[in-house]
Order: sequence, then structure tokens, then C-alpha cells
Amino acid sequence: MRPASHWVAAPARGWVLYDADCGFCTRWAWRLMYFAGPRGFHLAPLQAPWVRPALGLSGEELLEELRVLTAGGAIYGGADALLYLAKEVPWARPLAFAGRLPGMMFLMRAAYRWIARHRHTISRTCQLAAPRHLPPPANRSPLTHRASEANR
Repeated sequence: MRPASHWVAAPARGWVLYDADCGFCTRWAWRLMYFAGPRGFHLAPLQAPWVRPALGLSGEELLEELRVLTAGGAIYGGADALLYLAKEVPWARPLAFAGRLPGMMFLMRAAYRWIARHRHTISRTCQLAAPRHLPPPANRSPLTHRASEANR
């Protein structure tokens, strides 16, 4: 009996959605999963067919920033998404707390937007091609249950 895929069911907590065409984004998304994965999050590219309808965004808006789609349907983007994930990791909670200090969210969002606008330049300069050797992330709707694969 072949082991079931780890994409069999929707994740317990939600999805971390990233731009798979950006080397910088891809590498940081996979790094985030070391901490978010064990806490019930799965990783999927923003380019997956189910993502645009699930987020309700235009094609241009879709790739602007990293997003977190929770199992409850809440959507966080950019610095807000990173701080949402930081609240889930004990050693990163001080960062989430810092986001509540006056003026800090403004600075964090501005810093995130600057990096997001320059991410492709950073990828080229640092020669961070999007890794194609990694296993393909979930490209099916989080509502799709693939139990039939477990029986193969």
C-alpha cells in the first residue's frame, strides 16, 4: 500500500500562498513552512487554479503579496500575513506583539511593500531562480478531498 499524499485533505489551519514564479518568494515561503507546516498550514502557489476564485482578487492584485487563507476563510496579506503566522510560533510572538505598538504596523507594511515591489530584482541580483526541483505544492482546491489516492 502506497502512503497517502500529505495533500489528501484541506489543512487544519489554512494555506500559505506565495508567488511561485519568484525565487525570493519561493525560498522564503518554504522557509516559513518549517514553522507554519507543523502548526497546520499547507503551502500553495498563488498561481494554483483554485486560489484566484477563493481570494476573489484580480490577476494583478493576486501576485502583489504573500497571503494566508485560514480554514475559516479569513484572508491576510503581506505584513499582516507574516504577523498572523508569527502569532502561531512561540519564539516569534514578540514580533506579533511589536506589530501592535503605535506606528509599527505602518512601518512593517511599508517595509513589506518595498520588498514586494523589488522581489524580482532581488531574485535576479542574488540569482534566486524559483526552484523547480521541489515537490509540487497543492494545486487542488482546499475543499477537494483526495481519499482515493490513499487506497492506491
